[in-house]
Amino acid sequence: MNTPQFHRRRQKAVVFVGFLLFALILFLIQLWLFVMVLENILAGKTEMVIQASVLSIGLFGINIWMLAGVKRLMKMQ
Repeated sequence: MNTPQFHRRRQKAVVFVGFLLFALILFLIQLWLFVMVLENILAGKTEMVIQASVLSIGLFGINIWMLAGVKRLMKMQ
């Protein structure tokens, strides 16, 4: 039960759950940005759209980077 493979799989599971939680937080931030921009557009204020879209694209890039990390993690045996 205490083989190196067991510990490696257990560590991978912890890292994977950490990635999932961080991705969830990033998703909630993107959702919050989307709602905030929509509220401002409906109020007639459009100066915030560019900043929010740049930040959202940055968060999307971080999510893609984490997906590549998970794929790399799953390839390791």
